[in-house]
Parts: sequence; C-alpha cells; structure tokens
Amino acid sequence: MIAGFVSTLILTALMYLAPLMGLPRIDMAASLGIPISGREAATFSANWFGGLLVFFIFGSIVSPWIFVYLFPALIGKPWVRGLEWGVLVWFFGGVGIMTLLGLGFNEAHFEHPFSSFFSSLAGHLLYGVILGLIAGGSLMHLQSQTKTAAQA
Repeated sequence: MIAGFVSTLILTALMYLAPLMGLPRIDMAASLGIPISGREAATFSANWFGGLLVFFIFGSIVSPWIFVYLFPALIGKPWVRGLEWGVLVWFFGGVGIMTLLGLGFNEAHFEHPFSSFFSSLAGHLLYGVILGLIAGGSLMHLQSQTKTAAQA
C-alpha cells in the first residue's frame, strides 16, 4: 500500500502540473466529484476532496491489493510487471470504468483528443512502473523464498 500511495501521489502531482508542460488539464478529483454532485467539483470543495479521496483509495489500496495477487501472472522484471499493470489499470479503470461513469470523454478529451489519450496512458504507465519498482522487488523476493521453501 505504501508503493500504491507513493505512485498515486506522484501521478496526482503530475496531473496538476500537466498544463505547465503543455498537456491538457486533468483533474481526477474534480471529475470524480461528478457522480457525487452531478457536475465537476470545484477545486478544494467538499466534492473535490471526496473525489480525491476516492482516487487515492483506488490508487493506494485497491490497485496495489489486486497487483499483489496478479503479480505472479505478469511477466518480466518488477518494473515491467508494473508497466503491464499500468496498462491494465488504464484500460479497465481509465477507459472502461471512467467511460461507464460518464467521465471518459470530457471537455479535455474533445479539445485535445490525442494528447489526453496519451497523457492518460503515460500517467498510468508511470504509476505502474513506480508501483512495480517499489512493491515488485519485495514480491519477487517472496516468490523466490516460496520456491526455495517448496524445494526443501
């Protein structure tokens, strides 16, 4: 969960810094406020903090918990497994669930369709790589210990 929190914290910082780098504004806290209030939540409002809380719960608890169980099914070094996880999270969460909630195609997507698509994917890939680097090493160590114990 520490790895998920760190990954989510870095992703959140990059989302709010995106306009400074010429990328479209991505405010997941405001967008996640839509199901709560019916419209995008104003920055620092109660709905905005509610959206931010939901974002951090999924990034810090739910996603890492699933990652731990799927880790053996992923292939490669820990950071590569994190990269694979980032693609899965982006596909199911960033595209699938957000679209079902009516959040997948907001104004930023219409104004900047390609940069929104790629910056969202890049953010999820970065999240996965950081998660894989931090948590993956421990998981690989546990896997090797389990194999060693089974052979003994």
